[in-house]
Amino acid sequence: MRPYSLRRRLLLWLFLATAILGLLALVDTWREALRTAQSVSDRVLVGSALAIAERVSVDEAGGLEVDVPFSSLEMLSSTAQDKVFYRVDGPVGTFLTGYPDLAVITPVSGDVAFADGTYDDVRIRSATLMREISTGAESILFTVTVAESTRARAALARAILIRSALRLALLVVGVAVLVWVAVTVALRPLERLGEVIAERSPDDLRAVTADTPEEVEPLVVAINLFMGRLKSALDSLRNFTGNASHQLRTPLAVVRTQLALIDRSTGPDAAAAARDKARAALERAERVLSHLLVLARVDASAGEAVLTPVDLVTVAKEVTAEMVPAALARDIDLGFEGLETAEVAADPIL
Repeated sequence: MRPYSLRRRLLLWLFLATAILGLLALVDTWREALRTAQSVSDRVLVGSALAIAERVSVDEAGGLEVDVPFSSLEMLSSTAQDKVFYRVDGPVGTFLTGYPDLAVITPVSGDVAFADGTYDDVRIRSATLMREISTGAESILFTVTVAESTRARAALARAILIRSALRLALLVVGVAVLVWVAVTVALRPLERLGEVIAERSPDDLRAVTADTPEEVEPLVVAINLFMGRLKSALDSLRNFTGNASHQLRTPLAVVRTQLALIDRSTGPDAAAAARDKARAALERAERVLSHLLVLARVDASAGEAVLTPVDLVTVAKEVTAEMVPAALARDIDLGFEGLETAEVAADPIL
């Protein structure tokens, strides 16, 4: 299995998480930018309508007249070369000036109404302001409608979104650099732990002691437990080797001696006696080797300490079958009679 980089994996997860959160933040920023641009533009629309409403007056005949100030429209068109439309209406829908086909929205509550629509194939946002003027004898209602294309507010929303995206990108890059540095510093204890283990000789199986953080402590504990088991296994191997060398040396020496006596024997009786002794020595060596193998299996399973169901009747039958040849050689009638099964929880080897 190819090793992977913890730094790259952390940076990848950080990038994915930041990208998802960034997209959600950008969507929310875009909505907030649209609301902000609309709020600002609506205030400008109302200001323009108020400026026009202040120039509405009563003429000598008792009707209404209006002198639209250029500044009231200039405040709209100067931001993003928006198209500006307006109209002024007197009582009972009497048209005074402006664009006669511009839609008028009657305010439902309050004295200002806003609406979105199109005019001359251009998307617009309009504000209708209702006011009244007194002639001395009566009050005359009139409405002022001002509309502008939505280029300015769209440009403002885009500008807010672009600035937010740039700040978010800088934030991601900055956090990535900080994470890279932080991970590098955080991984130094692992590097020191690797150096401590690499500097040891193959025979040094002592517990590892290193200045490691709390998160790395389980790894150190696992390494020490493994080294303890490895030391126990090596000790068992050394003990087995020593026992085998000691226990097999004597019967093999006897076999070698008896073979030499067979070569120098002058009669069949002496050769037969030497062969019997050599055969007995080989049998002893076989028994010793069998016992050593069992001892090795016991040592290997000593650290597991796992009890399993064992049938004592089966074990007794196996031992009896192994001892039958020796019993027959001594004229002993050996057999097994007992229960069909007797199960206990034990170590199968022991």
